[in-house]
Amino acid sequence: MIKKLVVTVFFITACCLFVQAQILYGIKVSGGIATQHIDEFDISSTSLITTFNASGVVELPVKYGFWLQSGLGVTNKGSVLHDGALSTTTHLTYIELPLNVLRKFTFTDIGKFYIGAGGYIADGQNGHFDYLTPSSSSTEYVRFGNDNDFRKIDAGLNFLTGFELNNKLTFDVQYSFGLNNIASDPQKNTGITNIRNRLFSLGLGYLFK
Repeated sequence: MIKKLVVTVFFITACCLFVQAQILYGIKVSGGIATQHIDEFDISSTSLITTFNASGVVELPVKYGFWLQSGLGVTNKGSVLHDGALSTTTHLTYIELPLNVLRKFTFTDIGKFYIGAGGYIADGQNGHFDYLTPSSSSTEYVRFGNDNDFRKIDAGLNFLTGFELNNKLTFDVQYSFGLNNIASDPQKNTGITNIRNRLFSLGLGYLFK
């Protein structure tokens, strides 16, 4: 799956070079909060975890102020699951490929305001469970796969808005809404029928030609 993601990014970059347009490249780091939508009757509640994400960015101008935005990055997701006296914190790390459509608007003389939407596909790399009770704590590594802890592929929708200053610094807010059910067969056998990732993040980036 990683090879497919890399090939896709390479293809997008090659197309950008072929177009000979004002291609922008950049980097972005972001912090945020993540949770998971879980369907299971016996779960008391879920809560948020904090995340850190980093990515490379490519932006290609289209027409009428619209841009295509893609790239490749490392994204952290997960949640805290409360089940009686036991709290299970799940941390998942993905290699993620987004593809968004942005509409940029000139914002007085300081830069541009933009809004956008699109989708993403992500490949699970690693993770861990942290188990906590009033009298004990332990950690266990996550195994990806349909017969293990979580399905490996996550996919969903992105919604974002932000500012691009004239010095090419960017500030944005993004919400990722997972559509792919990452619950594995063993989890479904225990009554957890659906697990979908959710991520809200604040990002800081820099664009250059």
